[in-house]
Amino acid sequence: MRFNDILGQEKQLNIINTYIEKSSLSGGYIFSGPEGVGKKAFAKIIAQKMNCTAQQDRPCGACSSCLKIEKLQHPDLHIIEADNSQIKIEDIRTLQREANFRPYEGVMKVFIIDDAHRLNSEAANSLLKVLEEPPGDSLIILITHKPQNIFKTILSRCKIIRFSPLAIAVLEDILVKDYFVDRSRAHFLASYAEGRLGQALKLKDSGIFEEKNRIFDSLALSGKPLERNLAGQNREQLRSCLNILASWFRDIYMLKAGIADSGLIHLDRRSDLLKLARDFSFKHLDGILTTISESMFYLDSNINSKLILHNLGAQLWKA
Repeated sequence: MRFNDILGQEKQLNIINTYIEKSSLSGGYIFSGPEGVGKKAFAKIIAQKMNCTAQQDRPCGACSSCLKIEKLQHPDLHIIEADNSQIKIEDIRTLQREANFRPYEGVMKVFIIDDAHRLNSEAANSLLKVLEEPPGDSLIILITHKPQNIFKTILSRCKIIRFSPLAIAVLEDILVKDYFVDRSRAHFLASYAEGRLGQALKLKDSGIFEEKNRIFDSLALSGKPLERNLAGQNREQLRSCLNILASWFRDIYMLKAGIADSGLIHLDRRSDLLKLARDFSFKHLDGILTTISESMFYLDSNINSKLILHNLGAQLWKA
């Protein structure tokens, strides 16, 4: 993988290249932004660039070092991930120990801490000691979509680089041209994933396009009780259904408000959405969207799912 493979993050690339040109790329960095926008992939490419053996156009993506990093087999690349929802002090002690050694094969040791907001207090304090006096040949990259949950003392000792989703139209074109997704599906995936390429690719082969239309036909158009339609679904499946329902009623709301067609998530069902828009007032739609949001909260709180769906159905199809 090369920097050109990270799309829509030109500003972040320029920042990193500036640090490299000034020979000041070391210490701690925080890559902050929504899930699925390429933060971790970007961090891996930096590891490749710093350890690539090519004479120019680094990272080349083809040398032994680049290939080892791509396969996560390079001795100077260390990825730390949460264990049972936490990153523990033992993981950071390993980082401390490894950071004190010179690189084994490359020029720089790179430590990537994924979901860094999961550092427990002991691990965070231990990491702080490393960040206060980081070795010059070590780079520590913290990946997070919840920077507000990272200790302020750590935030203050790291350079923060923020990542953003792609524009919907840009991601739609990428899916069509680079991943051979038909335009209708590409528009849905780009919109539903909110411009996050990683999330769109995750959904691409999941069958969600067919599933969202099945849910729309069996629930939103039929008016049948939710608890009968969704009987036997586990909580994760119910959560997915609620997310899809929320996107349907969001589109109906937007249509009534006069949004351009390009702003619809379910553009392929525009005619059906228009028919439904006549049956719902803005007040009713506000109530539906609020109830769906509350249902998600109750689902996470282990409230009886049949009761949740019954109450939501009553809100959806009330007179």
